[in-house]
Amino acid sequence: MKENLQKKRIGLLGCGALSRTFLKIYREYLTEDYETVGIFTRSPEKAKDLQDHYILCSSMEELLKEAPEIIVEFAGVEAVREYGIQILEQGISFVAASIGALADLQFYGKMQKAAKASGAKLYLTSGAIGGFDVMRTMAMDGTATVKIINKKSPAGLNGAPGLQGRELQEEQEELIFQGNALQAIHDFPKNVNVAVAASLAVADTEHSQVEIYSVPGLKENSHRILVENSLGKADLEITSKPDPDNPKSSTITAWSTAALLKNLASPVQFF
Repeated sequence: MKENLQKKRIGLLGCGALSRTFLKIYREYLTEDYETVGIFTRSPEKAKDLQDHYILCSSMEELLKEAPEIIVEFAGVEAVREYGIQILEQGISFVAASIGALADLQFYGKMQKAAKASGAKLYLTSGAIGGFDVMRTMAMDGTATVKIINKKSPAGLNGAPGLQGRELQEEQEELIFQGNALQAIHDFPKNVNVAVAASLAVADTEHSQVEIYSVPGLKENSHRILVENSLGKADLEITSKPDPDNPKSSTITAWSTAALLKNLASPVQFF
């Protein structure tokens, strides 16, 4: 019976706004199947309110000592680059929310190699978008192309390296980027994880088209994904509310990660 099955041990990488949203969801929906054994944060003083309920780790080594079977990341692309391969080499499955780190196809290849060698899994969450099932299906015949159109408010884009210090207009819509997903994540590292995710699902980050628009007054982040192959077309449009504590991210990213874990634990698998 289910109550006799051992819970999966999960660790968290990062303790920012999305991690805290995830923990709320976890407490309500995931405790039947999972146990959180540790949280790696480089700012433990900002997480004192969690220390009565979770083990706070100040290094990856401390987190690994807690023997997690899955590590869930909400710490940004640099954290994925720094710890992703190490985690997979230990035979620990890795859930990457900051998929932008995988825009570097050489690094992505190393992550896949590490997972295959150890038997661990690299899970890529759909985050603020959806439709991975359609995208992967259309990609199978090798002819698929993908275009991603992102729209965000100026507040959600200001400060990105690609703007070179320029503040975006508050009066009118601007097309601020046109290129592929590899270029997009370089110029807008906190804004286009969804573009990288869709690119990897269909083709790769160098063979994709990305447009980013700044839209004054926009209350929700908008993502439109156009996929076409020899069999047909798909037009997917998703809007999501920005995280109130971090307008560069969408709260739905935390829900997406929780849904992934719920699906992994379920006797019924959706694709």
